[in-house]
Amino acid sequence: MSYVERHLNPGERVVHRTTVHPVIFLSSVLPALLMALAVFGWAWVRYKTSEFAVTSSRVIIKVGILSRRTLELQLSKLEAIAVHQSLLARLWDYGTLVVGGTGGTKEAFNYIKAPLAFRRAVQHQSQSEVVATPTPMFEGNTRQERECPYCAEWILVKATRCRFCGQTVEPLAE
Repeated sequence: MSYVERHLNPGERVVHRTTVHPVIFLSSVLPALLMALAVFGWAWVRYKTSEFAVTSSRVIIKVGILSRRTLELQLSKLEAIAVHQSLLARLWDYGTLVVGGTGGTKEAFNYIKAPLAFRRAVQHQSQSEVVATPTPMFEGNTRQERECPYCAEWILVKATRCRFCGQTVEPLAE
């Protein structure tokens, strides 16, 4: 029983009822919607203005439009690419990419789509940079060399460990 019904006089009846209009909910929903649109708009701009690429000789990364951040790194100067992924990131295939150069450069890029595929592309491209350089040790003898993917020094194609930085490397077929 409502308050009005409890307080009716004997013989009195209700002729019309009304309540507060639902527009009152707009005062709480409208700011939330505007905030959601602003966050979505910021994410959309970030999505459309970010580029990550592996070329035949470089890694090129650009994020932002008003405040721009870029990284262009020669594959020969690339020291490491680390990928950080939480459980949710692994399920949805995104993560943080940390690119390290030989000069001590370390740049982190968050929310990268398929970061393991990007790292594999960099590794594949780095390993395909095998160059046959004639290094005569004896008359008519040449050596097949390549750059170490960690320190960029020249090592033998067949090497399993870099003699300069000591890192284990994959041997490549001649």
